[in-house]
Amino acid sequence: MSDRLLALLSLACLLAITFLAGLASAYLHLAPYRIAVQAWNEVKAFMKEPDRLMPVRYDFEGVRIHDADAIAPGTTLITSYFPEFDWHAGVRLIDESGAVLYSWAPDPGEIFGGRHNYPYIHGSHLFPNGDILFNFEFIGIARMSACGDVLWSLSEPNAHHSISANDDGSFWVSGNQELRSRDGRDEALFDIVSFPVYEDVFMKVSPDGEILKSISSIEVFEKNGLSDVYLRTGRNYHGDIFHLNDIEELSPDMAAEYPLFDAGDIVVSLRDLHMVIVLDPETLEVKWHTYSDTLFQHDPDFIGDGWIGIFDNNYDRTEGGGLQGGSRIVAVQPHTQERAILFPKRPDQPFYTKWSGKWQKLPNGNLLLTESRAGRALEVTSTGDPVWEWVMDRYDASQVPEVMEATRYPITAEEVAAWNCP
Repeated sequence: MSDRLLALLSLACLLAITFLAGLASAYLHLAPYRIAVQAWNEVKAFMKEPDRLMPVRYDFEGVRIHDADAIAPGTTLITSYFPEFDWHAGVRLIDESGAVLYSWAPDPGEIFGGRHNYPYIHGSHLFPNGDILFNFEFIGIARMSACGDVLWSLSEPNAHHSISANDDGSFWVSGNQELRSRDGRDEALFDIVSFPVYEDVFMKVSPDGEILKSISSIEVFEKNGLSDVYLRTGRNYHGDIFHLNDIEELSPDMAAEYPLFDAGDIVVSLRDLHMVIVLDPETLEVKWHTYSDTLFQHDPDFIGDGWIGIFDNNYDRTEGGGLQGGSRIVAVQPHTQERAILFPKRPDQPFYTKWSGKWQKLPNGNLLLTESRAGRALEVTSTGDPVWEWVMDRYDASQVPEVMEATRYPITAEEVAAWNCP
């Protein structure tokens, strides 16, 4: 064999080994992969461009009012990347005209330590006194006063996605922790997956930052014999195997309307299994589940009369939603097995976000919808007629930041003014 051919073969072997090592590093999240990701994040930070920029879909910014008399009262809390914070994550409280009544710009580095390039705020909750509870995705959860003082913070387990208020003042929060081994447990689900995996946990947190309860999603599956469901519907077999994105508790004043459930039961969305479950957080019994009504759904809510409303992303691998007809708000009544579409009511109502998305049933029966990847919040009546919409400021001529959440609160501009912070 000639020296030239031997050199070429040696080079080919070296390249192959380097390539395979890179694949292994990415698959197992080893140090070289983490360093490369950090380096890329540093480049993006230097370029001052947030991660979650989406194609512009609507021809305006700010508010359009379609029926002022039909708008549900209150102010709207919005989480996104905002220009006044140099396109970093923040929170705005706006009135129905779109005027900013208040804003918060928490710094994750100051709160949790370390350096975090363009993280985003996912879940949020506004207290009547102007305190705000929020999570920086996979970094932590914190409570901040109206004056910007951090009252408490938690970073273990990693908080992500939703924050849902309970009648007793506590909150259900999505969390997770990375497992690189069985960690001494013998769950059969570990025979199916490949480590590392992210074990989602259902966390109940007090308003003072105490973790009152932490429920393992893997334990719930094992206890209820649902590993076969994971085999049929599982999208990932390592890493993010469930993708928990919302938890909500059934309140005592609504419980009588749900024959299959009891006050304190929780409804949970596991996006990557297309699965919504209702379980007793004390016994961990799954009382009902579905994985055939939605595609990559978000935000299931108990909405009364036995119904559970779900933000069905109806994912179809497009930005326009043409193949599946766009996103929907689907209602399911477990004790009768009835189904209904709450929105859209007509085919001429464009509405689609393949990821993310929130919805809220308002006291007057209207629906407030967060079309995240379009940067839009839309309020419609129960008959599907638009009454109010807001579109995020454009980053440039062709891009708009994603809006993670828009929530209506019964707080007036006068009450906001009384917070009286510099």
